[in-house]
Amino acid sequence: MSKDNPDSPQILGLNTKVEEDFVMPLTAIRGALELLRDFPDLETDKRQRFVASALHECARLEDGIEQLAESVYEAGRRALESENGTVAKIVTNEHAHRVQIHEDLETVEIDFADLHFTDSETVNAVYDAIEMTVSSTDRRWYFIVNHAGCRVWPEAWVAFAHRGKKINFMYSLGTVQFETGRAIPENQKFRRNSGGVEVLETATREDALALIADFKS
Repeated sequence: MSKDNPDSPQILGLNTKVEEDFVMPLTAIRGALELLRDFPDLETDKRQRFVASALHECARLEDGIEQLAESVYEAGRRALESENGTVAKIVTNEHAHRVQIHEDLETVEIDFADLHFTDSETVNAVYDAIEMTVSSTDRRWYFIVNHAGCRVWPEAWVAFAHRGKKINFMYSLGTVQFETGRAIPENQKFRRNSGGVEVLETATREDALALIADFKS
């Protein structure tokens, strides 16, 4: 079906993943390098901003390559298990602990730390828990999402993109993703628009909460 219909959800999801993890970082890196090449007399602070931007995009590209490599190894492991008659475990549906509501901050905190979305079943199990918790409040919230160590396999890309956009569209006033340990330059905090909602990324939970405060103001 995907081959016959270039607009199918599977193809659209794959195109989105390739765009975000590979095309956008490469475009940004090339742009920064061309500016450094064409303007050798740039002021030091401006030059450092372009260098920081290029390094940030290199980190994003590295993450994408790592996820791709891990997914290839995972696919090989599953094939071997199948040949050996081993059935992979299905992830339990108990993910409610990953969703916390902070009413005083008007914020929902979601913990994807070290979570590997290996298939659509895992995605739906986690997002079912999020949606069940948030929908019960009958209102919209700001969201902060911990992405440290989170990985999304290709088999899960379509479901992950769809469920994330749905949550943003239905319940989010603004979303900030944070990933402790990643250096994110000030001018690179904006990441994308998802479900009609601005999604930012930053390095720490404290920074994420500060950005939510900026949203409110």
